[in-house]
Amino acid sequence: MELIDLDKIAPAADQPRKTFDQGTLLELAMSIRERGVLEPIVVRPAAEGKYEIVMGERRWRASQMAGLTQIPAIVRELSDEDASTDALLENFQREDLNPVERARAIKKLLNFMSWEKCLKTLGVADSTMRRYLDLLDLPEAILNEILTKPGPGEGEFLEGHALQLRSLNDNQKLQIRLAKKVKAEKLSVDDLKKVINAINEVPQKTEAFLRVPLGVTEEILRSIGRQNRTKKPYQPKTADGHLKAIQKACTGVLDLLDDRVAQYLSTEQMNQMLSATADLAEQIQKFNKSMRESLQKNDRGFKEIYIHCPLCGRIELIGSLRCSVCWSVLRRCLDCANYDQSYQKCTKSGYAIFMSDAESPDDKSHSYKCENYTPRFDVEAAA
Repeated sequence: MELIDLDKIAPAADQPRKTFDQGTLLELAMSIRERGVLEPIVVRPAAEGKYEIVMGERRWRASQMAGLTQIPAIVRELSDEDASTDALLENFQREDLNPVERARAIKKLLNFMSWEKCLKTLGVADSTMRRYLDLLDLPEAILNEILTKPGPGEGEFLEGHALQLRSLNDNQKLQIRLAKKVKAEKLSVDDLKKVINAINEVPQKTEAFLRVPLGVTEEILRSIGRQNRTKKPYQPKTADGHLKAIQKACTGVLDLLDDRVAQYLSTEQMNQMLSATADLAEQIQKFNKSMRESLQKNDRGFKEIYIHCPLCGRIELIGSLRCSVCWSVLRRCLDCANYDQSYQKCTKSGYAIFMSDAESPDDKSHSYKCENYTPRFDVEAAA
């Protein structure tokens, strides 16, 4: 170890670290001014009595800032390979070396070292080293986004974000706009992946996906998905599941329809709410029209008459036969205008129907599919 003049020492040209945070460097300089350099740097001899830094460039820079003229240094005779390896290993053990600097250092190390030896020397997994090197496939502008600190109110653009953009290497302008979007909207890596997938799925909507928030992007995709589904051949075997899903969704929406919410919404939010429900109402109206026309076509005696389920009170179309909630038979003789309770018979058909059957019918009862059924109470007919 020697005390060497600072002006006789120079950084290595292939030093892994290229960026130094001025704030932390100033803190180190203040510490060195107060207590001196606690750990010597490592150098190797260069031409004309000069020295090249192997490890400790940050301490050398801070010593200059602190006003020192000399610095303690360990002088070692090292080959280019050994010097690069030592410098890289030291920096790999530091958390503040950024991914781009690590990737560039690994690439230089591979110039004079095999892949397997590099893995063993650095002590990293094969996948880790490949991930670092994958970064170097990206344009310089994207690598600079990793190195640039986020501004006030911005999110970070990380290594994971950059790797997601590799699939768009043929469109650098799009990559840069997506990087800016990540920062502006504080998108996570998964969020960025969703935006890229949306662009790949519907490239004609790229401009919209770049401008709108992620939630709107997902809504656009759902809307397009609904449109595309209607263009595909329908699979009859899915119809029963489709019905159950619609029934469940309708129940969920009905549970949410509480107009008291308007008391706690802003004018803008109420406009958004009305827009959403108006669109839903329009789509349901079109859907109902289609169902109604199909029923009229397939059932010539169809009448749109709604009744309350006698057991759970749910409003059902009489042609449903059973309640979709409790599965009770809907047509009860007891509720029919043609039933005579005194004589316990149907005045229309003349059948004798005991009170027990009139109150609790099953699928073998006369009322189950009775064409003469005329509800006495709670009748609603659609206009």
